[in-house]
Amino acid sequence: MLFSAEPKDSIKDLFDRRVEVERFKDALNQRMVLVLGVRRVGKSSLVLSTLNSLNVNYIFIDVRRIYDNVAKKVQAERLYEELYLGLLRLSRRERVRDVLARSGISLEYPIKVKLPVEEIRSNILRILDGLNELGRVIIVFDEAQYLRYLTIGLRLILAHVYDYMRGITMVFTGSEVGLLYDFIGVEDPGSELYGRYYESIELRPFSVEESKEFLRAGFKELGVSVEEYVIDRAVSELDGIVGWLVYFGRLYVEKGMDALDEVKALGVRMVKRELDEVFARSPYYRYIMKAIATLGKARWRNIMDYVMAQTGRRLTNATISRDLKNLVKMGFIERQGDEYRIIDPMVRYAMLGEY
Repeated sequence: MLFSAEPKDSIKDLFDRRVEVERFKDALNQRMVLVLGVRRVGKSSLVLSTLNSLNVNYIFIDVRRIYDNVAKKVQAERLYEELYLGLLRLSRRERVRDVLARSGISLEYPIKVKLPVEEIRSNILRILDGLNELGRVIIVFDEAQYLRYLTIGLRLILAHVYDYMRGITMVFTGSEVGLLYDFIGVEDPGSELYGRYYESIELRPFSVEESKEFLRAGFKELGVSVEEYVIDRAVSELDGIVGWLVYFGRLYVEKGMDALDEVKALGVRMVKRELDEVFARSPYYRYIMKAIATLGKARWRNIMDYVMAQTGRRLTNATISRDLKNLVKMGFIERQGDEYRIIDPMVRYAMLGEY
C-alpha cells in the first residue's frame, strides 16, 4: 500500500521511482553504490523493493538502529551481531548453508559477541569471506554515515571487500550526504577507500505535481474520495517529502482535515529530537537555522547579521561558513545559488515554533 508507514519492500508499492529503480539495478553491477537523499524521502523503500524484485541474497543493516545515542558510538559487537543475524536469515536457503559450512562458519542463537575487538574484526572478515563464496550478495548499510562512530576501523575492511571479494556489492544509503562522503573518503588521500569507483543514485523529494498524484493514487487505493483543495493544501504545507505525505494520507481517512495539523505536530516532535542532538555540536547552528527558517531563503550576510544580533558576539566569517557547510553536509539545509533554504518543511515549522 502506498500509505503504509513501514519501508516498502515490493516494487508495486513504490510510486513513480521507475528511473531510480532502473539506475539502482544497473548500479548493482558495480562494487560500491551510494543511495542518497534527505530524511524520509524513501531510500530504504527503493533499496528493499528493488532487491526483493531481483531475488538476490542480501543483508540489510540499519546502522542508525545500532547507534548508541548516549555514548555516541556504534559498538563493534552490534555490527557483528547484525551481520550474524543477516547470515542466520540467509542460512534458511540450502545453498547458503552449504557454503557457510565449507567456510567453517557455524551459526548459533543466541549470539555470543562478548569478544575482544581483534576477534570481532577477524570474525567479521570470516563472515564476509563466507558471503563472497555465495557468488553474489548485496550488503546494505542503511544511514551509513553513522558508521563513522564505529569502535573499529571499518574502512580498511571495506577496502579489502572492494578489492578482493568480487561476489559482494556494498550499498550505502545516507541522508547526511556530506558526512557519508566524508566517511567513505573516496576523494580523501588518507582514506583506505581513496580512488575507488562508485555509482550514486539521488532521490529527490517529489515535485508539487508528483506529490498530488501520490496522494490521489493512495486515496484511490483505499477507496476514499478526496476533494482537490484538500490535496492542494496538504502538498503546499508538507511539500514533497514522501514520509509526511504518507502520514497525512493514513490519518486523513480517520480525522479529515484535522490530520494535517496532527501530522505537523508529529513531524515537529520527531525532527526536534534530531535538531536537539545537532544543536549540541555548535552554539551557532540554532541561530543559523532560525535565520533561514524566518526568512524562507537567506543569504550568507543575512545569516551572519542575525547570528551576531542574537548572540551579541562578533564572529569570524570562517565560523559561519564552517557551520553552514556542516549543516549542508548533515542534510538540513541546501544551497541554491547565493541563498540557503531548509529542505524539510517540518524542520522549518520546528524552528519557527520551538526555538
